[in-house]
Amino acid sequence: MPSRPKGDSSLIVNGEEFRTRLAEEIDRSQRYEHPFSILVMRPPKTAGERETIKASPWFDSLVRSLVRGCDVVSVLELGPTIAVLLPETDVSGAGSLLERLIATIDDKNQEWEYTLFEYPLNETSIEDFLEQAA
Repeated sequence: MPSRPKGDSSLIVNGEEFRTRLAEEIDRSQRYEHPFSILVMRPPKTAGERETIKASPWFDSLVRSLVRGCDVVSVLELGPTIAVLLPETDVSGAGSLLERLIATIDDKNQEWEYTLFEYPLNETSIEDFLEQAA
């Protein structure tokens, strides 16, 4: 997926831009002592490849109505894996998004894997995740 052109308000970014935005959020979090969260979702193998996931109606719902304009969504190659960066959001806020998202997924009977990270509490886990996703 190409990078967003200037002025594009799309919340979906490629893996490289996701890592860049995450680094910026780490700097901001350290400066202002505000937490942020990352929601990581790994669909079941039957959900398909990265492009299939991005074309799913529930994914469109995630991007258009469940996340805020400051949030960042990426479908990473790893697995594939959906990662949502939630600036100035603690883990309880990320959990609320996760609950709303689960309600929009059509294949509720499938086994998804979900992980919530909160910075700075899970700093090492976030670094490990980024190394795997690179």
